[in-house]
Amino acid sequence: MKKLAMVLSIFMVIALCSCSNKAKREIVRDNPAAEIKEALKLDDVSNGVSLNSDLDRTKAFSDVKVASDLKASVFYQVIDLDEHMNSRLKQVDIKVLYFNGKAPSNDVADFLKELNNKDYGLTEEKVGISFNKTEKMSDVLFGKLSLKHSIAIPTDYAFKENDPSKLVVAYVPTYGIYNDGSQDYTRVFIFVPIYYAFTYSSSLSSYTEGMKQYDVTLTEDGVLPSQSVE
Repeated sequence: MKKLAMVLSIFMVIALCSCSNKAKREIVRDNPAAEIKEALKLDDVSNGVSLNSDLDRTKAFSDVKVASDLKASVFYQVIDLDEHMNSRLKQVDIKVLYFNGKAPSNDVADFLKELNNKDYGLTEEKVGISFNKTEKMSDVLFGKLSLKHSIAIPTDYAFKENDPSKLVVAYVPTYGIYNDGSQDYTRVFIFVPIYYAFTYSSSLSSYTEGMKQYDVTLTEDGVLPSQSVE
């Protein structure tokens, strides 16, 4: 009887710990600021189409949505590099942009896996833009999308007196959902860099064709601006 009681006691402790861990999982929701929400039509993304059309929703799943008009959702920002070119800049980091840092890292990792999926993930063909690719100066990142890309400055990319140095980074807004089989816990936007190009002001247009410009402003915390909560 003592052994049985001990076994039952251990089982109850394990069960209680499991329930407690599940209860502690935070529900994460994004609340984008009105200006960026309108400018990038984020409702079209969150109400868009799932990359995986055969997703099994009868159990825990990670779903990534993109706008039904995927090409129209892509935007680029231009980063001025001149002030850094004379300080022997060696590399730049291109990062995923998000509205808050509360989304569990494993959820975000799963969203990126979906985006990189060889069968239904993002591709240049699916996006519908023919990006200008110059050896060492630019690249598409499909199939290797990640939280951060550290990119070495090309050796032949140098400061020009009358032609400002520019870095073009193109993003696609996506909406990630994690559901544990019973409810949605994570519903967040992540802006994923899909292309970059080192160029100059005089040739900027040849690297931005087919995309709209939106220069992102981050908060002091390094995230996209959310609506203030009264």
